[in-house]
Amino acid sequence: MKHKRLRAIFALLIFVTAFALECPTLNTRADAEAVLTMNEYDAVHTDVQRLLSDNLNMQIRKDLKRTEIAKSVADSYAKKDIEAQQRISEEYNKIQESKPSKSFLGNYELTAYIATGNPCASGAYPTCNHTVACNSLPLGTRIYIEGYGEYVVEDRGGMASNVIDVFVSDYNTAINFGRRTADVYVIE
Repeated sequence: MKHKRLRAIFALLIFVTAFALECPTLNTRADAEAVLTMNEYDAVHTDVQRLLSDNLNMQIRKDLKRTEIAKSVADSYAKKDIEAQQRISEEYNKIQESKPSKSFLGNYELTAYIATGNPCASGAYPTCNHTVACNSLPLGTRIYIEGYGEYVVEDRGGMASNVIDVFVSDYNTAINFGRRTADVYVIE
C-alpha cells in the first residue's frame, strides 16, 4: 500500500513538472517572473517530505544494521584468530618441552658404511637411519646429526675421532653418500 501511494505521488509530481501545469502555489517575483513555490501545508508536499524522510530513516537503519553485522563478523573472526594463535603457541611450547635437550659436540665428517653380516660392537645388528659408528663417543650415545636426524652410536670403526660412519642399506648408497660434514649434538 505504501509503495502504491509513493508511486502515485511521484507520478503526479512528474506529470505536473513535465506539462508545467499551473498550481495554486504559483507566485511571481518583483520582476514579474513566475516562481513555483511549495506551500509546506500542501498535502502533496507534506506526503513527499514524509515519504522521503521515512525512506531515508529506513536506509539509515539498514546501513546501521549492516555495519553492526559486519563488525560482529569481524570481531568473531578476530576472536577465533586469537584463539588459534594461542593454541598454536601452546602446542609449540608443549613440543619444545617434550623435545630432548641437545648439547653441541662439534662439526663432524660423515661417511657411510654397509652391513658385513656381523653384529655391531654393541651386539645389535645395524639398522638404516638409526645406527652410526664412532670411535670418540661411548656406545649407546644418542646423537642428532644436523640435516639427517637422530642416530645411536652402536658400532666402532677404524676412523679418526671427528668422523661418524652412518650405516646405509647398500653399496651404491654408500658411494653416493661420499664424505660430508655436519654439526652433531648429543641428545640428553
